[in-house]
Amino acid sequence: MLTVVLIVISVIGLAAAYLAIAATLCVVCDRSLALKIAVLRILISWLVPFLGPILTIKVAVEESPQALRSRWWLWPLQPIMSEEAPDSGFPEVTDVRADAERILPGSTLFPP
Repeated sequence: MLTVVLIVISVIGLAAAYLAIAATLCVVCDRSLALKIAVLRILISWLVPFLGPILTIKVAVEESPQALRSRWWLWPLQPIMSEEAPDSGFPEVTDVRADAERILPGSTLFPP
């Protein structure tokens, strides 16, 4: 039983360390960040386990997506880095007024 607990704690610790290291590398690779912001992001990624690194990586991907997409050490985090929004399962709502204006300009009774 003790062995199982040690293995689980080790896996959780390694996952937290991987995320923190990946977040640190994402911040270091972004040369456009000011020093204070970079240090703050690195501190957040190391002091707030799991949530801090995930948010740091997500922000880094949104700010410079092309620079981080080719990094091999980020392959386990591809679901976080994808720009596609998950399908909600509901159909898209159509703005009828905008659709009518597109088809026949000036046909709606109320201004937008």
